[in-house]
Amino acid sequence: MVLRKIVTLLLALAAGPVAGCGLLTSEAASGFVPQAGVCHQAPGDNASGKAYRPVDCTERHEAETFLVSRIAGPDAESDDPPATGSGAALRAYYSCATAAREFLGDDWAVGRLSLRLVLPTAEGWAADERWYRCDLVEIVALDLFEPSPRANSLKGALGSPSSPLRHGCYNAALDEYRELKSLPPASCTGPHRTEFAGIWWADDVPYGEEILSEEMMNGCYGVIARYVGLADDGEVRRRLLPLPLPPTDEDLAAGETSVLCLLHTDGKPLTRSLAGVGVRGLPPRR
Repeated sequence: MVLRKIVTLLLALAAGPVAGCGLLTSEAASGFVPQAGVCHQAPGDNASGKAYRPVDCTERHEAETFLVSRIAGPDAESDDPPATGSGAALRAYYSCATAAREFLGDDWAVGRLSLRLVLPTAEGWAADERWYRCDLVEIVALDLFEPSPRANSLKGALGSPSSPLRHGCYNAALDEYRELKSLPPASCTGPHRTEFAGIWWADDVPYGEEILSEEMMNGCYGVIARYVGLADDGEVRRRLLPLPLPPTDEDLAAGETSVLCLLHTDGKPLTRSLAGVGVRGLPPRR
């Protein structure tokens, strides 16, 4: 699947968190440390002290900093910021993903969001800046990875099952090879053919390797079976088509393993969610 690769939101990486929200307790030699609880007019803005001009989150913005913390220990002794794929970078990504869950109320990947980690500039690192910050960006849609401007905080935004940021139902358009072409949203109580069923975590795939289509299909069959309330995926395989959306290349490089699993039917449109319906609530066998 290619939709999550249409427009990429880059990730800059760092080491794991030490503190919660707010300023770090000590400053870098340059005197610059960013703040948490502030927002930015565009993703990636304000990485240097010279250009640091955050805005209040009640103003129009495209990114929100929810955590600022420190790079410490051997990771801080490097001449350069942690490289993508390094142990320090992977630890940073996982720790910020964990912090994002607490901040949002659920995994960021279940919503129209992108997680971004920002490091000091090369100039800042040379001046002993050892902070890192974690930002969240709301995106327009699964098939349009562009920032969606906001004027309020994302804190607790995924805490409710009915949050408008959560992935929901769609009317997917497929090409002749059953590849996803577009994914217009639809009401889960109105006609729809496609529905978000959950996340398959490709944690067994070694870092740096591609997540194979067959692995994603099999993984998503299991996710869909649990979503509709079945103990195994036998009937799901006969009645529904999984549409896996893998991480972008940049997400994979950062250490992301979440594969979004959508269920899809080519038959009569659904008029209710398939969550927990059991075998009797599924479409007829294909």
